[in-house]
Amino acid sequence: MIVITGASGFIASVLLAFLNERGFKDIILVDDFSTPERYKNIFWKSYSQIVERDEFQSFLNVNSNHIKAVIHLGSKSGYIHNDWEKNSAEMLAMHKYLWNYCFSNQIKFIYASSGAVYGDGTLGFDDDDKTTLSLKPQHPYAQVKLEIDQWSLKQGVQIPFWYGLRMSNVYGPNEYHKGANASIVLKAYFEILEKRTMTLFASPFKNIADGEMSRDFIYVKDVAKVIDFLISSHVPSGIYNVATGVDISFNSVVNSVFEDLEIAPQILYQPVSDRLKNNFPPQVALPIQKLRRIGYENEMLSLQAGVKEYLKKYLKRGEFY
Repeated sequence: MIVITGASGFIASVLLAFLNERGFKDIILVDDFSTPERYKNIFWKSYSQIVERDEFQSFLNVNSNHIKAVIHLGSKSGYIHNDWEKNSAEMLAMHKYLWNYCFSNQIKFIYASSGAVYGDGTLGFDDDDKTTLSLKPQHPYAQVKLEIDQWSLKQGVQIPFWYGLRMSNVYGPNEYHKGANASIVLKAYFEILEKRTMTLFASPFKNIADGEMSRDFIYVKDVAKVIDFLISSHVPSGIYNVATGVDISFNSVVNSVFEDLEIAPQILYQPVSDRLKNNFPPQVALPIQKLRRIGYENEMLSLQAGVKEYLKKYLKRGEFY
């Protein structure tokens, strides 16, 4: 039995579909399923049971002998929340609860960290423990994700196998519901169709042209493959960057969407908002040598190939994975 929290969300629902393709059906889905909208990402997928978020701990208490892994992807994600003090406390408390539960019952624990913990990039983007203990991001979301990572590293007694996954700029199917937190690929697709133009942030850096700031964009199915590898393997515990290791400019991403839609590129630029300026590094590429060293050999899909599949198989059809 595999437990997935945040199950109706973007990455979790893609992971569910991928695990189904691999033959896993004994999967428990945990989330707030109080509205019909929550079921769109999990239609037609196979799973054993749905557990409402407020019944989760009760479920765990009576099923500890059957659980192989807990995949904790439920989170107050993104940069657009107001009550961060409350959200942060809830996120940290749930992480500690699941950590202790998995330790007590010798269950593998995989959780979502974030590439946002690297802040403005001053200390680099390495996923080694020394860097993790030195980072000081400014945004509350990044701060709580880092606090979770640092707490995990400092535990005197470790779960037999645990993994914190630092993902950054994930894009792909099943993110229709994310709104302002959706990937730039999804935003570009709909904005270009509607306006035949795309708006990006102007560069706040003197030596970088507008739209040439760059990020490490990873296709969501590649994230699912990494999680599947960690479920199935007994590799060293720790925090791992889950990325491509290659940075791509925002202009290049948007131009890939223009090209696939066969619309002549027209990009407009606006100033970076004040709330993002302190966490807006000019370039982000998350090294994945640590992931490679533990034996993960699959190649990450290129941005061009990922955008092409995303648009052709999902966005143009309004489909889910």
